[in-house]
Amino acid sequence: MLYRQGKYQEAAEQLGQSASKSPGKGEIQFHLGMANYMMGRLDEARAALEKAVSVTGDFPGKDEAKSRLALLSQGGDLSIPDLEKSVKEKSDDPVALMRLGAAYAKAGTADKAAQAYEKALQANPKLLEAVLPLAQLNAGPLKNNAKALQYAKRARDLAPADARVTATAGHIAYQAGNFPWAYSLLQESRRGLPDDLAVTRDFAWTAYSTGKTNEAQEGMRRVANGPPAAPERGEAALFLAMAALDSDDVVPPGAENEVMKALGAQPDYVPALMAKAAIRLQKGDTAEASAIYNSILQKWPDFAPAQKRLASIYANEPANANKAYELANKARRGLVDDPGLARTLGVLSC
Repeated sequence: MLYRQGKYQEAAEQLGQSASKSPGKGEIQFHLGMANYMMGRLDEARAALEKAVSVTGDFPGKDEAKSRLALLSQGGDLSIPDLEKSVKEKSDDPVALMRLGAAYAKAGTADKAAQAYEKALQANPKLLEAVLPLAQLNAGPLKNNAKALQYAKRARDLAPADARVTATAGHIAYQAGNFPWAYSLLQESRRGLPDDLAVTRDFAWTAYSTGKTNEAQEGMRRVANGPPAAPERGEAALFLAMAALDSDDVVPPGAENEVMKALGAQPDYVPALMAKAAIRLQKGDTAEASAIYNSILQKWPDFAPAQKRLASIYANEPANANKAYELANKARRGLVDDPGLARTLGVLSC
């Protein structure tokens, strides 16, 4: 009854208890396998279906058990035409639909991939393995941030205690521009996955984007000190090098060349833009520094460090005094105890 109502999680739990009491009953193993199959739990589905087909004698569903088991055994070896044929024959098969979605995504046809995953969700609206790819596709190639966040929140609701799902949702939220929520999610997932450098790296980026530069640098230092083979180490080292230049200290020899090199590889790399603006300020070029800070705020409108720096420039320009006050007050939300910002506000209040 639960299975027919689409309550596959509850059905799997109930059938699991029945199967443990009667492991030799093929029909129970078949229904347990199908409940797990519909939930996308492929290993559990395979184990139950193998037990079902190994039972001597027939039972209703044995042929279907063999058919589903055959699909599971093929893994990711099927071509797109074969998967399309399989889906045409069984349009509500979530496993075939998810594999088709993955194949489309790998082939670069994101729109078709999303359609396949959405059809898998029609078969089971609680299918986490379809929700997460949909969030990733919308945050990435489909460039639909609103949908990406909807699916990320849906994934979070489906698995609130899963640190890996929380980390993935946080990464997607960051991609979609919801930095405060991304920071919260990755802060939580980091506690559950303390040794995962990718999660720490993502957390550092969310801390940086919300103006928590000290936390960001602390996180990136942990990544930079990780195992030599860790792929995240290079990214962390670059981040730390650029962040160190965003200060009032004397610019080291060759630093400007390193900043330009970083921006040549990624023109909108915010830590390098902040470093470049700081260097221009030290050279007295407030016009170019202002232009850089404004370009950063076009990308990240609530980035408090850029707001603070731009406010300090505008505070010395009578024509921009109102803008300076507005920027400084916005920055204060994220930089409550910042002494430089306090000085700027003091100048503006005179």
